[in-house]
Amino acid sequence: MNQIKAQEHLVIIGNGIAGVTLAQRVRKRSACRITIVSAESQLHFSRTALMYVYMGHMRFQDIVPYADWYWQEQKIKLVHDYVERVETSHKKLVLRNGPPLHYDKLVLATGSSAAYYDWPGQT
Repeated sequence: MNQIKAQEHLVIIGNGIAGVTLAQRVRKRSACRITIVSAESQLHFSRTALMYVYMGHMRFQDIVPYADWYWQEQKIKLVHDYVERVETSHKKLVLRNGPPLHYDKLVLATGSSAAYYDWPGQT
């Protein structure tokens, strides 16, 4: 990604490992405004460690790698909302519950989806 200027606003849709890592790397190189939008959860947590919480080997707070104060310290804003529409011509996100969000640069870091094949027993 090209250098993001300090006056620009980077919006990342998705607060999984890809979105959070991008925000952290950009923050090291730029003083730009960074916003992460996610409807999935209000905070970033290790999704791959959820199975250990389910099995009782860990507590949920053990799979949250960053304290609440971290985001403010890093000047990364977290928005818990669903993106209804991306209006690229106006560089605007229409959110389900909040006001529209304008951006200069937009990154979709929404994760992966399962691939299904014609294998017996697959659901």
